[in-house]
Amino acid sequence: MLREELKQKIISESTECIAYLTELVNSNRIYDGEVLAIIIDVIKNGPDQLTNSQWNVLLDKGLLPDFYVECDRCDDTIPWSEMYRAIFIARDHYCPFCRYIENKENTRLLD
Repeated sequence: MLREELKQKIISESTECIAYLTELVNSNRIYDGEVLAIIIDVIKNGPDQLTNSQWNVLLDKGLLPDFYVECDRCDDTIPWSEMYRAIFIARDHYCPFCRYIENKENTRLLD
């Protein structure tokens, strides 16, 4: 996803994005102090008040390197509510549908 598209997704889905960012903070996934300060600001005040410089840090040093992925199987966007699971729990970078299909195929192989 291009940076501008991700920025618009964050703005348009701010409630869901803030829930995801909160999950990242609560699980101590953010190590960069500058990124953490911006994320906490977004959690408290929303993304609308960010400056261009803050957006650059959030996108380039925060989300894009490690904390935002698209589905590795179908290239679709992964909902914010599933992002943590896709990156840190299942570690498959799959959207919910592709994870379901993959699990179904793997189950069939075991039969």
